Amino acid sequence: MAERTLGWIQNPSSFENLKNVVSVFDKNSDIYKQILSIKLPKLVKDLDLQNKLISEMKKDPLEMDYVLLKGHGIKPGQKRADAECSGIVQAAITTQGGRAYTDDWTADGFLRWGISIGLLDYDTKKDTVSITKLGEKFVKSNSEDSDKEILITAFLSYPPAVRILTLLENGDHLTKFELGKQLGGLGEAGFTSIPQDLYIQAIELASETDKASIRSNTEGSADKYARMISGWLSKVGLVQRIEKEVSTKIGNVEYKVNIGHSFRITLNGIKELKRAKGLSSYPKTDKIVYWQMLATKGKDRDYIRNRRGYTIKAINNRERNLDDIKAYLLENNIDESIATIEDELKVIEAMGLSLKHSRNGYVIDDNIIKLEIPRTKISKTNVLELKDKVRDKLKYVDHRYLALIDLAYDGTANRDFEIQTIDLLINELKFKGVRLGESRKPDGIISYNINGVIIDNKAYSTGYNLPINQADEMIRYIEENQTRDEKINSNKWWESFDDEVKDFNYLFVSSFFKGNFKNNLKHIANRTGVNGGAINVENLLYFAEELKAGRLSYVDSFTMYDNDEIYVGNIIDYSNLKIAADEEGLYSI
Repeated sequence: MAERTLGWIQNPSSFENLKNVVSVFDKNSDIYKQILSIKLPKLVKDLDLQNKLISEMKKDPLEMDYVLLKGHGIKPGQKRADAECSGIVQAAITTQGGRAYTDDWTADGFLRWGISIGLLDYDTKKDTVSITKLGEKFVKSNSEDSDKEILITAFLSYPPAVRILTLLENGDHLTKFELGKQLGGLGEAGFTSIPQDLYIQAIELASETDKASIRSNTEGSADKYARMISGWLSKVGLVQRIEKEVSTKIGNVEYKVNIGHSFRITLNGIKELKRAKGLSSYPKTDKIVYWQMLATKGKDRDYIRNRRGYTIKAINNRERNLDDIKAYLLENNIDESIATIEDELKVIEAMGLSLKHSRNGYVIDDNIIKLEIPRTKISKTNVLELKDKVRDKLKYVDHRYLALIDLAYDGTANRDFEIQTIDLLINELKFKGVRLGESRKPDGIISYNINGVIIDNKAYSTGYNLPINQADEMIRYIEENQTRDEKINSNKWWESFDDEVKDFNYLFVSSFFKGNFKNNLKHIANRTGVNGGAINVENLLYFAEELKAGRLSYVDSFTMYDNDEIYVGNIIDYSNLKIAADEEGLYSI
């Protein structure tokens, strides 16, 4: 089976280009004729490829190979702007700069968009694409009003669009961050959301020259999905984009920021949402759910897709309680705890399916189409095993913070790991704090009464050994905080601590620690006179659980910094992770 990330679209927004792409599948359309007779012969320089693309377009019925539609990427050493046309859909889109074809990445985005909203149909087994009845209507439509009506019907079959409308249904005015936090995988890898108060902090603490960059570049993947989907819905009149003023407190000062990507539902949006849900005498709208949309990122992506897919099938138009769902999953070789199933039900609802809960159990009362689950057996990785183990122990901490485990073991996720760590500490717990994380600043700081902590996050899939150069970097931060001399560091990051904070510690946070890190913790303390520690992501979550449950006081939490690794309780077992790393020659004591 080819890997296609269907169901979640971040970049395409042009309805005109979408129509051009769908028109490729109608032999009577002008776009089809132009691509076949003019564009491919002119744009595709490789004659063998050109002949293959032309032959593909002449098939009857017109069910075309995905790879030939999308084309291939750039060659080694080649710039994207210099890439040659290599796919049928590439030739259907003229770029904003006027080039007669687009790149494979953009072509893929429009293909996935058309498939996800039901204008095109994807055959998972053959990796081919064809047009649907609704797509044929879209191609033949000759007015903007008709286009809008067809697109509304398409969006109502797309669960994430229904989720956005549902979140706005009560008249709430929500920003992309407030929507993204409640959309899709609820913070897991592939569905990160920037905490809104940290975004406001970042804007207010930034220099004037950096504010514009933060506004345009600071969003998680789920925030971007929310922004794009809401943008489509606004273009067909189901929501309105209206700027919203939001505020947060940093210390004793309240800051306010206007967020442009904020949305309200319209009266027509409320009416169409009823149609999507089959209310007020409307027939139910079929919901398109491809297996590929059930998870988007990570080594456990296919396992999670299966777990969610079978959970959906267990309760689609059939009510089952949690024990019955667990038994159904076990019949399909998936053995999960009740806590995991409860979390997966929340994700399924956040993806846009109509989940109902009563004292008798759960049911999804949507007509679901296109959900085909591969029969291959897939096992969990050690990281997902760890995540599910920790899940069962968190009774007070919000389970969306389990995403910290995904991020800690993803070496490309340092920024998100920093942000979500500070989010846990200041929004789930009672610390004050700020995410800093720029050049010549620590990743973040927290405080409680007179105690403050300087934090450095390190996302590593194979553990972190705290090399001496990064220990020296922490020494520099501690000394800057001690001297507070703007001649040494003009950004004055230490001013983010409240004036009452007098006693300081330092903390490293990572997936797990290895090697010579304990000696370097002591080195930092010996050089600065400040005690600190290292905490792995599992213990960070247990630490949060103990504080939230009231079993550990905030005052006592600052006694845990003794220049060693911080453990919480005696329930820790790293054997699986250490063995896995040791097998790769990556773990040492």
